[in-house]
Amino acid sequence: MKRIGAMPLFLVALALLVAACSPTGGAQEPAATSAPATTTASEPTAAPAATEAPGAAEAPMTTAECPTATDDTYLLRNPQHGYCLLYPTTHKVERPNADEVDLVVGSLLNAGDPRANIRAMTGEGLTAESFADDLVAGFEGFEIARSETTVAGQPAVVLDDVPGQDINRQVIFTLDGRLYHIYFAPVDPANTTPIDDFMAVILDSFTPMPVSETLLPEDECLAAKSEQTAVRSEAFGFCALVPADFTYEEVSATNVNLYVGSMMDVAYPKLMIEVTEAGGQTAAAAADALVASMPDMDIQRTFGYTLGYEPAEMLDGVPGQDLGRLLLVVRNDRLYKLTFVPADPTQAEVYAQMEELFNMVVQTWRFLP
Repeated sequence: MKRIGAMPLFLVALALLVAACSPTGGAQEPAATSAPATTTASEPTAAPAATEAPGAAEAPMTTAECPTATDDTYLLRNPQHGYCLLYPTTHKVERPNADEVDLVVGSLLNAGDPRANIRAMTGEGLTAESFADDLVAGFEGFEIARSETTVAGQPAVVLDDVPGQDINRQVIFTLDGRLYHIYFAPVDPANTTPIDDFMAVILDSFTPMPVSETLLPEDECLAAKSEQTAVRSEAFGFCALVPADFTYEEVSATNVNLYVGSMMDVAYPKLMIEVTEAGGQTAAAAADALVASMPDMDIQRTFGYTLGYEPAEMLDGVPGQDLGRLLLVVRNDRLYKLTFVPADPTQAEVYAQMEELFNMVVQTWRFLP
């Protein structure tokens, strides 16, 4: 048995499957403060196509040190696209495909809170001005405001009041032979402060870094704040942040427990993780089978979640010693079943703590590369 005590311490085209929005809406983690110990065990508008140009001339590399995360930001490192930046702790990172990164609150289905979609592309003759010209030309008849700003020391074009599913703002610039296209939404013309503040965090911290196709655990795993503990397991293939008072315990080759005090302490929530061979089964199929095995139970099923960029199935009110909230996800043909307890709203105080634990884990979970 391996036991470790915790030390104090878009866009997937905005998933037009809005058929099933999450009841928890945007899972949000309160910002914490400085750095502690680690436990080891959108809907972008149509844009001109860019083609790979291996022979395209590149400007000299202008890399700098990545910024340091603050009390209310996390660091995103994206060596595959040659940049790093800070983003609010209220947000989570999604990688819907190899070309894009999304920053959203809760899930990709959340269209109400500020979100961003970042695309990096290479192509012969790509310039910010011509790319912006083509975007504006695609919206003939609309009044799109155009201005300039600076990102990482480079001139950037800003397009405002761009029509789409939401009124949005788009920023385009080139850096080290790549064109970056960042989409921010929603923009409320009556109150632009939320999107202005969100955009400032991202653009002010945007920093070029050496390009590498190899993603390291250090690029994925987040550094904990003072009220958090970082847990990481090579055997189970993941890292995540949890509240600082939790103990992480690998109890077998397939099971992990996280708890406060002891597994018998009912004053605090618990998380049990089981990792088994999926045998080709998807998370959706695993959820179907579990629900079918309890036909008389009122199990609530929520769609739209991801865990470590992988689609996840959430089941609420699953019976057991305590009512549980299950999150099912498959990665590399391994089925991960995360059970959070108690998922009982009548236990108000401990239920609120369970929600905090759930949101923090979902927001910060990464599968190790």
